[in-house]
Amino acid sequence: MARKAEIWYLGHSGFAVGIEDTLLVFDYYLDDSQGQPRCLATGVIEPAEIRDKKVLVFSSHRHPDHFNPVILSWREHIPHIQYFFSWDIPKKFHHLWIHFMKPYETYEEDGLSIKTFKSTDEGVAFLIAIKGMTLYHAGDLNWWHWEEEDKAWNNNMAARFKHEVELIKVHPIDVAILTTDPRQEEAELWGAKYFLSQVKVGTAFPMHFTDDPSIMKRIEAQKKTFPPLQPLNTIQHRGQRFTVEI
Repeated sequence: MARKAEIWYLGHSGFAVGIEDTLLVFDYYLDDSQGQPRCLATGVIEPAEIRDKKVLVFSSHRHPDHFNPVILSWREHIPHIQYFFSWDIPKKFHHLWIHFMKPYETYEEDGLSIKTFKSTDEGVAFLIAIKGMTLYHAGDLNWWHWEEEDKAWNNNMAARFKHEVELIKVHPIDVAILTTDPRQEEAELWGAKYFLSQVKVGTAFPMHFTDDPSIMKRIEAQKKTFPPLQPLNTIQHRGQRFTVEI
């Protein structure tokens, strides 16, 4: 029987994924509702809204656009909450009730499996199997290519990214959340295109485009000439919800 997952875009690299009684939250950092109600529909987590769910919170690395300490306060309001952080999150936020993970580690408990991969920048990427769904959040694992860097740096980055994809590709993925950064100019979709050409993915979402939605038009245009990009959805606004059949 097919299952359905609900996916909310929370801003930049932040996403919430709900399946049955469980909500997974990734790289939450934008906690400002800008005068709107605090709820998933506006891209903001209100603990009271999700306190009856089993909540799993993930932070892929220490950069402030991926980690906001406010997520630690949710523990006071949500009885069934667990945290899974990259090992590089600052030591002052290390607590015994947080699971810290380095690259290439696996965490398993009843019905939950979490694998980590090495970012090409900081921290880790997460591959999670839960309730019949396999979910991937890239964090800053991406094919970073910058014109201002020399050829050797860019070649090394490409090789490191492709190495990680080789490790990931043995796992079919239902939902992949992939880095697409307009600052990379012509290379903004290189990582997503390569990933989707190598890994079996049901549906995918772009992230890390900050407040520059213009990339969505370029994604739609490139879908016409690069078929592996077809699973990549476009996002119109913060708080947008998608329903995905697993």
